[in-house]
Amino acid sequence: MLGRKQSLRGEHILADYGPEETLNDSTDIEWDNKRWIRWILRVCSLVSLVSVSANTPRSKELYPSLIYATFCSDLFITLLFTLEMVAKMQARGILKGDVPYLKDRWCQYDASMVFFLWVSVILQVFEMCDWVGQHSYLSVLRAPRPLIVVRLIRIFLKLSMPKNRLKQIIKRSSQQIYNVTLFFLFFMSLYGLLGVQLFGELRNHCVRNDTDEEDISLNSLAVPDTFCSTERDSGYQCPEGMKCVPLNLAKKVSGFNGFNNFAYSIFTVYQAASQEGWVFIMYRAIDSLPGWRATFFFTTMIFFLSWLVKNVFIAVITETFNEMRVQFQQLWGIRGHIQQEPVTQVLSGDDLGWKLVHVDGNKPRGWAPECCMRVVVSAGYYLLIMGAIISNAIAAASLSFKHDGRKREEFYHHYYYIEVGFTLFFNLEVLFKMWCLGLRGYWRLSIHKFEFLLAVGTTLRLIPYLFDSPFTYFQVLRIVRLIKASPILEDFVYKIFGPGKKLGSLILFTMCLLLIASSISMQLFCFLDNYDKFETFAHAFMSMFQILTQEGWVEVMDETMIKTMRETTDEIAPIVAIYFILYHLFVTLIVLSLFVAVILDNLELDEDFKKLKQIKAREQSAGIQETLPLRLRVFEKFPARPTMARLHKVPSDFSLPKVRESFMRQYLEEEVEEEDGLGKGRGGLLGGEGGDEDASISFRKRRPVRLLTPLSHPRNADYEKKKQGVSNIICDANNQRLLLGDSGQIPLPGKSIHAQPTFSGKHNWLEQKSIRRSVRGSVKMKQQNYDHLKENGDIGVMNRTSASRKPQDLDIKMLQAKRQQAEMKRNQREEDLRENHPYFDTPLFAVGRESRFRRLCQLVVYSRYDTSHKDPITGKERKIKYKRLHNLLGLVTYLDWVMILVTTLSCIALMMETANYRITNQPWLQIAEFAFVVFMSLELGLKILADGLLFTPKALIRDMAGVLDLFIYTVSLLFLCWMPQHVPPQSGAQLLLILRCLRPLRIFNLVPHMRRVVSELCKGFKEILLVSVLLIVLLFVFASYGVQMYGGRLARCNDENITQRKECVGVFVREIFVTKMKLEPKVDEKHPAMLVPRVWANPRRFNFDNIGSAMLALFEVLSFKGWLDIRDVLRMRLGIVSLN
Repeated sequence: MLGRKQSLRGEHILADYGPEETLNDSTDIEWDNKRWIRWILRVCSLVSLVSVSANTPRSKELYPSLIYATFCSDLFITLLFTLEMVAKMQARGILKGDVPYLKDRWCQYDASMVFFLWVSVILQVFEMCDWVGQHSYLSVLRAPRPLIVVRLIRIFLKLSMPKNRLKQIIKRSSQQIYNVTLFFLFFMSLYGLLGVQLFGELRNHCVRNDTDEEDISLNSLAVPDTFCSTERDSGYQCPEGMKCVPLNLAKKVSGFNGFNNFAYSIFTVYQAASQEGWVFIMYRAIDSLPGWRATFFFTTMIFFLSWLVKNVFIAVITETFNEMRVQFQQLWGIRGHIQQEPVTQVLSGDDLGWKLVHVDGNKPRGWAPECCMRVVVSAGYYLLIMGAIISNAIAAASLSFKHDGRKREEFYHHYYYIEVGFTLFFNLEVLFKMWCLGLRGYWRLSIHKFEFLLAVGTTLRLIPYLFDSPFTYFQVLRIVRLIKASPILEDFVYKIFGPGKKLGSLILFTMCLLLIASSISMQLFCFLDNYDKFETFAHAFMSMFQILTQEGWVEVMDETMIKTMRETTDEIAPIVAIYFILYHLFVTLIVLSLFVAVILDNLELDEDFKKLKQIKAREQSAGIQETLPLRLRVFEKFPARPTMARLHKVPSDFSLPKVRESFMRQYLEEEVEEEDGLGKGRGGLLGGEGGDEDASISFRKRRPVRLLTPLSHPRNADYEKKKQGVSNIICDANNQRLLLGDSGQIPLPGKSIHAQPTFSGKHNWLEQKSIRRSVRGSVKMKQQNYDHLKENGDIGVMNRTSASRKPQDLDIKMLQAKRQQAEMKRNQREEDLRENHPYFDTPLFAVGRESRFRRLCQLVVYSRYDTSHKDPITGKERKIKYKRLHNLLGLVTYLDWVMILVTTLSCIALMMETANYRITNQPWLQIAEFAFVVFMSLELGLKILADGLLFTPKALIRDMAGVLDLFIYTVSLLFLCWMPQHVPPQSGAQLLLILRCLRPLRIFNLVPHMRRVVSELCKGFKEILLVSVLLIVLLFVFASYGVQMYGGRLARCNDENITQRKECVGVFVREIFVTKMKLEPKVDEKHPAMLVPRVWANPRRFNFDNIGSAMLALFEVLSFKGWLDIRDVLRMRLGIVSLN
């Protein structure tokens, strides 16, 4: 889309988001076209939202004055909007005219809001006259009223964009969302049908033998209630004294989960796909039917619906947001950078060197002498402040509470004076900086404003009755200053949050959505008596936010459905379910995906920086290839000792010295190849089968004499030799053209300039000589020598203007040449080491470099299935479709395929081990362990003999994958040799058992695609580390606040009737949980209960008595699991104020 050429004749008309925005001062409507009148109407829409949010029966019971306040405000706002509507109808016409009122979409919206305002006013008059009850279901007529706040929001939706382009973006984005919605509905329907066919009704429960199936009570069920199977060979079997019977209960008693029909199945599948309570539904199916059905159904459903579809939604929203970001660049603004201190500096030099100094005109001026200014900007002072911040954080984290009868204030006794000392220190820091920089210079930086705010807040906190108050936030936020200590972390945090406009706008949009949805839900369900989820706006807001976080949202929906069925009719329940499902679907798949899209967009680099980074990365990759790894550079530390050869039986008067073996090998190999060529030529002539006419050799009658150098035959020169010589001359000429600044074709090693077929191997030494000469010449090339190569292949000229060049353009040929040069240089260094060091590229310093045994090992190691298909006529490779199995076989070598199979079988054997079914007493598990160790021994042995262990170019231990393979093999070998019978806890034997679990990681090393994924994940370790550091800092801030505010306050007696610790003694009768079904005991029965001792203790799963427990509790909150329990406990122990 970005590369498409846009039309220059587009319609440059702003998008119309309101009828009054298109009016001007010359319109007939004079009074409501005024700017201040418009703002009054917009403020009235906000007041209307507040009024309807306070108009509930429970709110009026708590604050009776709201009855008249809401009525008066609604009546005034209704009259005002009615006057506006009448005036616009009179000026524009109702159905006729240029722009009639009822034919404009926004005017239709305004008219509908006026209608609902009159309905709300009339309904409130009936309620005040007691003609309608307070808890009447007619309150749902007020539900559309919160949408009036759209009048206020739409003024922020003015976009400077042509309508055609906006429609094009909306059409393309809606098409993508439509496709992924069809994808989602397909899987929903598929698993809905599968659920009906696989499970059906799940209503079998264990009850007592003497239970009447028509009269079921709470005491008839097992404790706890259990689903069961009527078949003996599957599911859960009831214990003695109980039987498994199907219960015919109403849905508002038994619950709405199940697979009775397609509608109930879709409802249950959506709940399970949201990952809220899906485990309980799965275990119900396992207890009622064969276990494989539930295992297959729910695991695949979670994979496709919860993971795949959700990530596809995130991808689509992210792509749509990126597309709109380019178009809305003017709306979002250009991304800025971290604002530094606006100072002017000049370059000044002295005997010590050059340095940047401040210009006196812009230098911050304070009242302190110059030496104090040098102290403020010194590194020692900076480290002193950072150390004080860390000390303060450690002091706050060391605060711990114990429930030993002491008062909570005793734990604060010493900490209060420590905090006084730190507060005085940081206040002196602020005053000292103001003294040195001056008030204007100090207030110039945002970090100084933050420090000043912390100083004021922590000073107020020293007041005794404010010390244990929300002012604690100022103290715990001091550690945020440590982010400034790390420039990398500071830049990363800035990139996440961006300039604030995008993320702030999205947060504002989410809050507006929550406000509107909470107000609508409150008016829909506030008539339900004795139901506190939506009785006031605060409860409704918390319930809708709970649904957004997906924690316990099914309980909110089920309870609302049950309450609605009891207050009205059963037919209303499906409408309630659809309402909550649509809201949950929107906020979880759209709103949360928008947050991911905004953060990813903030992390995106600008286009210029991205191109520069790509160029730098490619240059670095080309430069890295020039150097050999350290394990190979070790040979450079030793003196060069090439392999020498002595010539024997040479008729000469002088003794010849030793000659390099590589030098002699050229002539020996040439002589052998000449003999081979002679034999082929002789065979061709005698056999009557003509070979190559140009390469034919005349028959020699006498036996050839073996000489050190071949005789020259100028008249019978080989035709192939002539062609090769010409090719070498052309190759050298191309290298010279490259050096001189020409744009000719860059020669590739081992290939001719015209891509001719490979020649005979007897002249390879000439190619190597030419290549070596070109390498030694190209090594001296400088980086600017490639600047003449353009991306399109043009030749750069020195007298061209530099303005025609774009510095961000990628010079592809230059990078290719650099990469080729680096590769040639690296290969040359390896060849030099191979020639000068006999033990280089020698596995284990024992296997010969060119030995037949090593070649045999290499043949076994590197043999693989050839996936290329060549045309028998042309000899060219053909691309054949539908050969996926062939491509899969050629993915890795045969040896790796064998090890993948063996490793998989071994991992399956590991999965079968249990506490009783162990490898020490099961022969087939031992066979699997022995097979894995034997096969891996053979694999590593062959790879080491073929490529070496460490000091060879393709050694086994050349990266972390090889180290991991060797570690897994060592662990498996040690365990196989030891095979301990008794494994005590926290022992070496247990450590070996744990380390055996690393065995599946071998598959990641053997499969190239998996290895690539792990490699990319490891490359992002820096960003992952930065996110982890930021997460720990934020966790520490809130955990420290929780310790200081809630530490020692959450403990209570398990008997709710006891409030004092000294009275929490003895035993009491406590009711126990039986079932989630809405069953009650009969009139003559009691709720099941048991006798338990009274205990004074913290909540079972969390507390804030120390920093460790607080961080663990907050980490659970981050997973959106368990935060409701923490919220409810804090609300019951400390009141609603503690939820700040």
